[in-house]
Amino acid sequence: MSNWGTVAIGTRIGEGRCDPLFFRSWTRLVTGGMRAGDVVLDPAIELPHHMAANILVQNFLQSGADTLCMVDSDMVFAPDTLSKMRDNKEGGIYDTLSALSVSRRAPFAPIALQLQEKDGASEYRCCAELITGGVIDVDAVSLAFCLIRKSVFVALAKYAPWWFDWGERGLGEDTRFTLRMHEAGSRAGVHTGISIEHRGMIGFVWDVEQKKTRLTEFNQVRQLIKT
Repeated sequence: MSNWGTVAIGTRIGEGRCDPLFFRSWTRLVTGGMRAGDVVLDPAIELPHHMAANILVQNFLQSGADTLCMVDSDMVFAPDTLSKMRDNKEGGIYDTLSALSVSRRAPFAPIALQLQEKDGASEYRCCAELITGGVIDVDAVSLAFCLIRKSVFVALAKYAPWWFDWGERGLGEDTRFTLRMHEAGSRAGVHTGISIEHRGMIGFVWDVEQKKTRLTEFNQVRQLIKT
């Protein structure tokens, strides 16, 4: 057992369709990437993102597991992604650890964000230069594929059942949660060596070697027609 203990894995599925490549990744993970004592949670469905996240937390706290693994339904990942994250010693010192994903909106930057001062104000900046395969500290965690210890929710009990909500000026539920987490003394990191794909009509993934976002496609017709 890793120091993340047993893991309860859950996903948020909105009002749109469930991405087919996510479904394939999810199926392979829950059938081959789980361990004894792990739990698969009922998905949170047809709810705004922040409300769905809170439903997953409630289900997790009733599961008896040590760690929540939140996975968004527009991500594509390998069956061993969870194992790589939970077994990584460098990541074990964090309270929240996410895999590296990329925004699917221009400029398609990796979601590895740190707060920096600019013109007397703080702003979130993508720290792509720190993406070298290790684990880095971040000031805004992505929930795309994210481990969160039970102790984090215990420390934020005063916010229950709204651990996640929207902030001012469009501050997302994940960033707002990270701010609260840091105020409570918890630490957030991104494993830059575990890069997962963010799906839109096409996929976006960070290419560690080329240090840029790479666009991907999926075409099964090639199995039938050789060109």
